Amino acid sequence: MKQLLQRLQNNAWTTLVSLPRNDLELAKAALDGGAQGLKVHLNVEHFASGTKFGTFEEERDVLAQIVEMAAQNGASVGVVPGANGVFAAPQEFAGLREIGVDYFDAYPFDCPAWALFQTDLDVMLAAFNGFKIEEFAEFETLGMTLCEASFLGHDDYGKPLSALDVAKYRALCGRLKSPVIIPSQKKLEARDVSALQTTGARGVLIGAIVTGREAASIEAATRAFCGA
Repeated sequence: MKQLLQRLQNNAWTTLVSLPRNDLELAKAALDGGAQGLKVHLNVEHFASGTKFGTFEEERDVLAQIVEMAAQNGASVGVVPGANGVFAAPQEFAGLREIGVDYFDAYPFDCPAWALFQTDLDVMLAAFNGFKIEEFAEFETLGMTLCEASFLGHDDYGKPLSALDVAKYRALCGRLKSPVIIPSQKKLEARDVSALQTTGARGVLIGAIVTGREAASIEAATRAFCGA
């Protein structure tokens, strides 16, 4: 617990990879490309990757293997535990901690109140489309220690990073004390890293829009972003 938080507090920049499937080959590809953290999913159909993820019981064995592989590479693993009314139960949070998962990541409207106050996993909440910065900042008093700046609408997915995006990310980072990670809702490129760093964010989370869904493309994209 707090592995990613401590890394973000102590390092200038971190590259995370959201896996399009909970799959060992894909996890290895991201780690071989230099990823310093991975994100996996449960109980959700992921919009960007078009993939459906199962329950903790269904995914436990592969998640345990992914976490073990990540640990051997000094990388953390976080989990999206659900969405749209289906969310991992408290006992499943304990199970996730037991296999070494570091934190959970969810939109506040998908996150049950109890999850803010559990002590098994660190708390990452995602800023969402239409959020208000001052209101969202209150989550820091309720247990949030990490933030994903996932506030772009679906109509913006896959478009190039714009100057307006950079300003919006900077406004969020300037208001929060928690480290902010910028996800690849836009079609980010390695050359965008320098602009993203000016926002005050502590890292980038690249997913299917950038990495593709196969091992070779994931490794290549990760390597490019880590090299930037």
